[in-house]
Amino acid sequence: MRHGSNPTIRDVAEVAGVSLTTVSYVLSGRSGGTTRISQATQDRVHAAVRELGYVANRAAQGMRRGRTELVAVAVTDLEQPRERALATLLAGILPEHGYQVVILLGGSWRQFMLSGGADGVIRTGAAETDNDAATTAELAGRGVAQVLIADDAGDGSLAGRGGYDVLSAGSDSPEVLAGRAVAVLLGRLRS
Repeated sequence: MRHGSNPTIRDVAEVAGVSLTTVSYVLSGRSGGTTRISQATQDRVHAAVRELGYVANRAAQGMRRGRTELVAVAVTDLEQPRERALATLLAGILPEHGYQVVILLGGSWRQFMLSGGADGVIRTGAAETDNDAATTAELAGRGVAQVLIADDAGDGSLAGRGGYDVLSAGSDSPEVLAGRAVAVLLGRLRS
């Protein structure tokens, strides 16, 4: 391992005395196909991971799998109690469904999402700008899961618009809104 660099899967394989494939199988939880990996070998790999402080590179995993397992929560202003509550609730709920959360403020969500930063986005807050609308349309064209929580989404509580969903906030509590938004987003992510 190079001094001052993060340990790699190659370093783990070297310390454990096994192949890269074996490390990959052990760390992913796969059995190794037709080849069984002994408990002793699995223990050596896990010991090497601990010894080296190895942490998987999520970006590299996302590129291989074609998904990031991240969801962006875009809020306009964390000083607003409802937006702060929604961001906090979503950051607690989404990991229960296998997604890590990135909270983005203001217009920063557009560039993050256009660069492929997350599998989906839940947006809250202010009225949609022309830039927001263009980004939303671009992302919808790419099949990116999107949910917008709006103060006025028109008639009904859920409106699908051009490949994304709009939830009317109405008088729902942040807990109810967060639960509804996650359910809709997961439906899009898993379809």
